[in-house]
Amino acid sequence: MGERADPAVVRLEGEQDLATRHAVQLAFQQVRNNPRVIVDLTRLRYIDSSVMTELFRAESRALALDGKLVIMARNQRLIRLLSIAGLTASTPIVDTMDSALNVMRGS
Repeated sequence: MGERADPAVVRLEGEQDLATRHAVQLAFQQVRNNPRVIVDLTRLRYIDSSVMTELFRAESRALALDGKLVIMARNQRLIRLLSIAGLTASTPIVDTMDSALNVMRGS
């Protein structure tokens, strides 16, 4: 059994919506072959459904590659939105990079 790949990190900041969808898609495409992805939303102020769709796609890809998606977020409204959307059912949400890396080590 080979060594696991280091987790890839996707950072989304500011307001991410339909206008920035292409950049968000590109960011996730760049890490699509890595089964372990950390998505840093700690500097995100706004997210719309197009970005939520990309998060669900990233989760599906990670699981298909026998990996894991971990989301870093501190904004309680955003965490609640992710929870209501169902993303937290199998994707952990943590508040620091150290916590994200610890979750990855445990998988």
